[in-house]
Amino acid sequence: IATLLFDDLAFRHCIVLGHVNDESGRKMSKRIGNVVDPMAVIAESGADALRWYFCVNNPEQPARFSARLVRDAAQSFLLPLWNALSFFSIYANLDGWRPGRPEPAFADRPALDRWILLRLATVVRDTTAALDDYRITDASRAIAAFVDDLTNWYIRRSRDRFWAAAPSSAPESSAPEAMVNTMAGGAGAEHATDKESAYQALYEVLVTLARLLAPFTPFVAEMLHGNLVRSLDAGAMASVHLEDWPAPAQGREEPALEQSMGLVQRVVRFGHAARNAHGLRTRQPLESVTVVASDRGLAARVDPYLDLVRDELNVREVRFAERRAEYVHHDVLPVFPKLGPRFGKRMPAVKAALAAADGDLLAEQLEASGAVAIELDGERTTLGPEEVEVRLIERAGMAIQGDRELLVALDAELTPDLIDEGLAREVIHRIQRARKDRDLDYADRIRVRYRAGAELEQAIDRHRDWIAGETLAIDLRAAENGSAGFEAGDVEGHKFELAIERV
Repeated sequence: IATLLFDDLAFRHCIVLGHVNDESGRKMSKRIGNVVDPMAVIAESGADALRWYFCVNNPEQPARFSARLVRDAAQSFLLPLWNALSFFSIYANLDGWRPGRPEPAFADRPALDRWILLRLATVVRDTTAALDDYRITDASRAIAAFVDDLTNWYIRRSRDRFWAAAPSSAPESSAPEAMVNTMAGGAGAEHATDKESAYQALYEVLVTLARLLAPFTPFVAEMLHGNLVRSLDAGAMASVHLEDWPAPAQGREEPALEQSMGLVQRVVRFGHAARNAHGLRTRQPLESVTVVASDRGLAARVDPYLDLVRDELNVREVRFAERRAEYVHHDVLPVFPKLGPRFGKRMPAVKAALAAADGDLLAEQLEASGAVAIELDGERTTLGPEEVEVRLIERAGMAIQGDRELLVALDAELTPDLIDEGLAREVIHRIQRARKDRDLDYADRIRVRYRAGAELEQAIDRHRDWIAGETLAIDLRAAENGSAGFEAGDVEGHKFELAIERV
């Protein structure tokens, strides 16, 4: 038909699909019984989930395929995207927010809003360039990384901004304290301006994402367009697929902010990794975190965003240091399966040479050159990176993660005061979970009755006002033993039975 009508080819580019194997990597065969019916997968997870799985895993290469893999792809990308839309819709509807208000000057907007809009411009450029070159996987992975930043950083760090109440005096705020709309100005005018910027930023991001996703997940993109655009403007394009492809907004450039926020995210990732490695619960506050960097410029770039670091890592203080040796040193050990065949009976001498050397210098040498040098029987011998193992040895009472450029050291010592606050946070989490289980509205006020062990009761008593504010409880009090209607359970091994009632 193309030849008859246009005297030309029907296509200009052809992407040849790789082989599709089962989840174990074996070729699908009716004889083996490992054939997966794609229509059953579509019925379970949706056509867009299947499309996204192949896009993000490179359709040109041999791929493993199963209902579980497609389901995992949907849960790791489409579900967070849906949650972002849900978050925006709930708060915008509660607050009566609609697009169309004058947009604040970019330079006057809060740093988080400027950062996510800068990231949006970057992902638009990267996705466009990748699709122009027919690099589907590069484009989809750029979008996936952006959605991760959107949901796991921007929205999480901006939740409280979507409520116009005054900031909580508690150590951490995880739920609104009031539904007071101050959009009109007055005492909350400054907060309202910040809130308006947050609404506009998130709306712009989601509308732009709908267009970026149209070639990858057409049905999800259509849903986003319908909810965000068509529902508010009957004159808008009937379909997202009729919209223009997005272009990066002009006049938005701030490399220093992008670099600083990227560095803050690195600090937070290392801090979370240190918590996980030492079994320190996220809701357990710690006294301090020390960011160790020999480059003073790193500390200067983090300094404006200390509140983000404190909140994300749940610490009371952020400190800076330059000397790594005060917090950690390195041990360089031989990897026997790799070195054994090479050195044979001389392995004890290799081990002794590594033990006698300065581990910090060896680790630095390995980072710089990709090898370490030791003296063995009077000769200089070089060991490759796969032949040695570098271990970080922490100072007692510290939880540490990092790389050669940056080290994040958490003070892991728990005082009674920190333990009490951690228990109070767990109580808040338990009450919030009970609210969700009862399908209560975000703005519903509640009464809370509880029975708790002595230590937990002490923690609740010390933080009673904060717990009540965070959970929208107008009344929070202990109940008599034997009263009915309580949900049994515990908080970190302490007895905690709970009953809530909507006011």
